[in-house]
Amino acid sequence: MKKSIAIFTAAMALLVGLAVGLMVGRNTAQSAAGTTFYATIDGVNQDYSSLTVTGLEVNSVNFRGSFSFSAEDAALEWRGTALTFDELREGQTVSVTFTGDVSETDPAGLSGVVRVELLDDSK
Repeated sequence: MKKSIAIFTAAMALLVGLAVGLMVGRNTAQSAAGTTFYATIDGVNQDYSSLTVTGLEVNSVNFRGSFSFSAEDAALEWRGTALTFDELREGQTVSVTFTGDVSETDPAGLSGVVRVELLDDSK
């Protein structure tokens, strides 16, 4: 009888540990929401915190053109560290992640840009 109680207790502890681990993992994992593409910066507008970029050939055909967007609310990063908008320059390679729509203008407008990551080896 004592052996079955010990086995039952161990099984319950294992299940509780598994459930807690899944809940903690779900709450701490970064969201993969949004669309990301790679581009070269063509223009930097300091006054409006906006960028104009051209998509690279490695992207799908939909993201090889020119795009314009505000980076005012976006996280700006380089190798896991925060950047300021002033550190972005024409000619740099970036990845752009957005969650909004693409407007059919020239250049195409992006809404909901959440992240711009500098991909170059140096700032």
